Amino acid sequence: MRSSPASVVSSLELPPVTAADRAVAVLVVLAAGCLAWRGIRLGGSLAASLPWALAGAALVTMLAQAWKRAVRLPARRLVACADGSLWLHTTGDTPCRVAIGIGTRLVGPSVFLDLDVACNPSAPRLRTWLTPLDVPPGAIRRWSVLLPRSGGVAGS
Repeated sequence: MRSSPASVVSSLELPPVTAADRAVAVLVVLAAGCLAWRGIRLGGSLAASLPWALAGAALVTMLAQAWKRAVRLPARRLVACADGSLWLHTTGDTPCRVAIGIGTRLVGPSVFLDLDVACNPSAPRLRTWLTPLDVPPGAIRRWSVLLPRSGGVAGS
């Protein structure tokens, strides 16, 4: 494994499934349930509301399968170096330099990462929303200082 070109300033483990991912599943279930219930309350039959419930179940099933795949992937760690460069370390691979994408945002006590990964042609972008439920709040505060130094980051 090749080391990064400058001394490491900070390192951040990227969770395979974040709290935001789980919140999406909850919102899909609630939306499908509300649409089905509304259809029944407005005089529709149970059969007319069934497609909404099935669509919600299908979406949640697809999300659960994506989470299973994500959990099986090698662990990823984002490393910020003293020279301002960012590196993505994936278990079993050589470190890869990443650039901050235009979607990276500091959102209150959380951070949305939109990173351009040049060395991975199958997944050239890494997007994830990290909240205090995913990583320690101290790490998010530290990265809210490091990220603007590494590129254009917008605040909330």
